[in-house]
Amino acid sequence: MNFEFTKMHHLGNDFIMVDFRKYEDDCCRFRVKFDEVFSPDTVKMLCDRHFGIGADGVVGVFNPPSKRYDLKMRIINSDGSEAKMCGNGLACFALFASCTNAASRRPGASLRVETLSGPRGASIKKSRGGFSAVLDMGEPVIDFIKDLRIGKYKFKINSVSMGNPHCVIFLDEPLSDSEFERLGPVIERHRLFPDKTNVEFVTVKSRSEISVQVWERGAGRTLACGTGASAAAFMAVSYKFCGPRVKVLLPGGSCRAEIKTGGHVHLECSPVKVFEGNIELS
Repeated sequence: MNFEFTKMHHLGNDFIMVDFRKYEDDCCRFRVKFDEVFSPDTVKMLCDRHFGIGADGVVGVFNPPSKRYDLKMRIINSDGSEAKMCGNGLACFALFASCTNAASRRPGASLRVETLSGPRGASIKKSRGGFSAVLDMGEPVIDFIKDLRIGKYKFKINSVSMGNPHCVIFLDEPLSDSEFERLGPVIERHRLFPDKTNVEFVTVKSRSEISVQVWERGAGRTLACGTGASAAAFMAVSYKFCGPRVKVLLPGGSCRAEIKTGGHVHLECSPVKVFEGNIELS
């Protein structure tokens, strides 16, 4: 079967977007069909940067199950596992929806999206040089804070849920590439995190700026992570390292987070459409 796709990214965190509403027969069958066609092995192949399209994940666009939502999003990581939530994926999802008839709403209006982590809000507006997305990432939940020793390293780890798990670690200086590549997967798979975790190594640059290195669950080293940026900014504000508005520097660029009264994180992003194409899948 021939599938149309759109390649998109935010800060280099890239996705293969598939509007699966075109291929669903009814609300009972589409999930099974999506899982059958976009199996873990198929997603691994599509995300391979040498033998496939190349991406950090595949994002599916679906009709919502109820009138409470405008659309439904599913995301499969490059290792074939399913993520409950992805901030950069949501930013690309919102831009994709605004570029199609998936979002017949006035410009700037919030799009109500169902994810496996619950409802999320997103709006798109034109900005200088492209588009910007404002995402309501929800309210983070701190699961636990404790010390963790790995070899010669001792970290204070902050386990934070953004609908998906994060381990936020504050450092005086960024890790070297070799340290990052060694410690990222060890913490991701540590016994403290039975379902594995995303890992953010954070350096506070000023009262309004942090730098984040991201090791993403199911994808490894990535240039950016929306939920990771949100978790890192939330913890920086919680510790009073920063004020409520935080610029987050990531390897792929920067975004801005605002911690609202009550704890909700709003993230301003600049998603980009790269190209469109077709691929034949059995």
